Amino acid sequence: MKYDYNIIKNYSLFDGLTEIEIQKFISLMKFKTVKDKGIIMKEGDNGDTIVLLLSGEVSITQALTLKNKKSVADNREKILIRLDANSHPFFGEISLFNEVDRRTATITATSECNIAILDDDDIINLCNDDNSVGYKIMKNLAEKLSSNLEKTNNQVLKLTTVFNLILDN
Repeated sequence: MKYDYNIIKNYSLFDGLTEIEIQKFISLMKFKTVKDKGIIMKEGDNGDTIVLLLSGEVSITQALTLKNKKSVADNREKILIRLDANSHPFFGEISLFNEVDRRTATITATSECNIAILDDDDIINLCNDDNSVGYKIMKNLAEKLSSNLEKTNNQVLKLTTVFNLILDN
């Protein structure tokens, strides 16, 4: 399975890159099919890749409880969002910057999916070899991380508001 430039160019990860620059990334990608209900990423697992959803649909979930050694295993999860390939999503960008390299969410296929996998080391090496490409990729990643942080801040604000309303009554 191979995907061409006309599909990959639509991912915000590659905004501002030329066709030649994007082709460099395509040449490093590994392509895989994931069956319905297959796990693409598991929260807490080691991760050192960025994954592009090329076709299909996924759900993104996170644990509802904090993990600690003394607690009884509680594996309740909340679905944060459902996405399909039409929105050109990619996942795993936090692992590029996080020393611990732990996945922060579980991504599960809700239909058969085709994905492209980019290894973090390949991304960093390509960015180091061509600083112009590196700047564009890091800018695009910063925009995604910033957007996700803003959404998380709004969720925390909503949660804090609810707790305050409950405590005030």
